Amino acid sequence: MLIKSVASAIVMTLLLVAHSRFAFAQANRKVEISVVSHGSVPPIPEWYSCFRELNNMAYDKAKSQACLRSILSHPGILKGGFSLHHYRSHDVLTLELESPFLNVRDLDLGVSAEELAQAHGLLAINGDALQPGDHYDDMKESSTWNVLNMLLLSQGRRAGISRTAYLDYERRTARVEFKLWDGPRDSPLRLLPPYAEPCKILNGNFNWMDVDDLSPLSFIRRQMKTRWLGCFSETDVQHDLAVLKEMKFLRESNISVEGSGSDRSISVHLRSHPIPIAEIRVRGYGLLDGQIGGKLPPLTIHAGDMYSRSASQELAELLKKAFMKDGRQVRVFTDVEISGAGKADLEFSVLAYPDDTVYVNGVKYDGSFPDKTNLPD
Repeated sequence: MLIKSVASAIVMTLLLVAHSRFAFAQANRKVEISVVSHGSVPPIPEWYSCFRELNNMAYDKAKSQACLRSILSHPGILKGGFSLHHYRSHDVLTLELESPFLNVRDLDLGVSAEELAQAHGLLAINGDALQPGDHYDDMKESSTWNVLNMLLLSQGRRAGISRTAYLDYERRTARVEFKLWDGPRDSPLRLLPPYAEPCKILNGNFNWMDVDDLSPLSFIRRQMKTRWLGCFSETDVQHDLAVLKEMKFLRESNISVEGSGSDRSISVHLRSHPIPIAEIRVRGYGLLDGQIGGKLPPLTIHAGDMYSRSASQELAELLKKAFMKDGRQVRVFTDVEISGAGKADLEFSVLAYPDDTVYVNGVKYDGSFPDKTNLPD
């Protein structure tokens, strides 16, 4: 009997230790967050920041409950809850929110009358974009933003798009306005399927990794016919090789093509001689149109310096920080021209435009994510 009791005690102890270790491991596992929404939930990032802060943290029930109470205190949200699900490799904390459905009474795309038919055609192809008569949905609104941005790029327009949403939960209606803020022009980008016919052979990958810091990429790209996600053409590649050979500031240049079938991989090899900078210009667009002259910070590169992409990128970041402030989004575009004398003219275009805005029952809120301005330029 004694032996049996001791054995039982040992087994019980081992089970308790195993359970405690499992519980400890479960308690210290980091959670991934997800959100499930029903109805027209207000798209105001600040309201849900406490939930985003729970991502990749150990599950904390008290913090989760406090966060939920905070979210439910805002107008336009009927009810909500959260649930924790355990999986073999991770845990998922899911926030569920419910709001009334709002009927979209008006949608202003911000485009000209001449562009309106093309915009509506692209939105119809998308299928998930917002349309008048729909229930308001911020994901559909984002799809509309993406279609507008794609339309602008296909026209060679580098622009910012700001959005104002008017959400009335008392009348159960919504109105959305987009406004386009043009920056400097660029080469048009090809529309991709399903918005355009697919290429027989696609430039599916474009590798610019083998390019030194002295090579002025923005200038070189504008001279080339071969484009990423464009249709492959051996004639275009031969044209581009000839163009590169004519650029006297390049000491080495080559384009290699790999792949077969329906896509190709393009790799560019460039090495440049040092290029002296002749002139640096900074221009303002959008909210800064005609207002940038007396507000410039001390520039970190000057005429007479040797051009480098890294130094240009550092100055672009400095300009972005100098003109960033609450209620504003800022993008900086850097363009390089190489003169016949082999000197570089640099132009930095600073585009500022308003943050996204959401009105809930007439009260104004900031509707922009903090990192929305980190777009490729």
